[in-house]
Amino acid sequence: MKQLTGSICTMLIMLCLSMHGLSQDKKMTWTTKSKQAKELALSGSSHLMNAEAEQAFTDFSAALKLDPDFTVALVFMSNLTRGEARKMYTEKALKSAANKTAGEKLFVTLLNEKNTPDQNRDIWAKLHSMFPDGEIIGDRYVQTRATPEERFAAAQEYMTKFPNQPAMYNTIAYYYMLDKKDNEMAKKNFEKYISLYPDGANPYDSMGEFYMNTGDMENSKKYYAKALEKYPFYNSSLTALQKITDKDKNSQAKQ
Repeated sequence: MKQLTGSICTMLIMLCLSMHGLSQDKKMTWTTKSKQAKELALSGSSHLMNAEAEQAFTDFSAALKLDPDFTVALVFMSNLTRGEARKMYTEKALKSAANKTAGEKLFVTLLNEKNTPDQNRDIWAKLHSMFPDGEIIGDRYVQTRATPEERFAAAQEYMTKFPNQPAMYNTIAYYYMLDKKDNEMAKKNFEKYISLYPDGANPYDSMGEFYMNTGDMENSKKYYAKALEKYPFYNSSLTALQKITDKDKNSQAKQ
């Protein structure tokens, strides 16, 4: 699966917790009364960073049961839902941020549906400037740069600072595969992604897409199946395998 886009991509920002002991001027504070809620939100954020929205939804839902006023979790849930549910989470997030930190207040402004892509890009840049040690904010900064070249340059800087952050290798791999048309480098980075995040579903889903893109359907099916071994309800892999199955049936019917 490609790196997150759209509204799900928007909400990824705040993974820059102060809970790891760094100064608050380097990582954004997540205000919550529950340590367990913060741990669940951290897990959910990791899933989102790796395009695993289904698992993230479970984590953030559990976090909000422990702390219904948890701004970061509310923002994520707003972006993971639609319709009336999204409206509800947005209203709660805006209200909860009123007495929180400057970073959390700025983060919530990404929920404004009237924002243009340029406005959201500027918000990410400001957050990145405020919290340069935040891995998720840094990731979102990369993803929201205006051109593939800008994203690639920002990604290289990110990987220098966070060399063991799995999700950025996925980003770089897609850049090589889709923009540079360099399958050798794409495969190398997808393999690195798997090595750093072997228990995730998305690394195998991404490799499945790589093999589909290069016409190797047997390996494509193999890796999509591996993704489902990690998480049986991973929608991206389920959808891809169904498309492959349908295509095979159509081909057989024409013979």
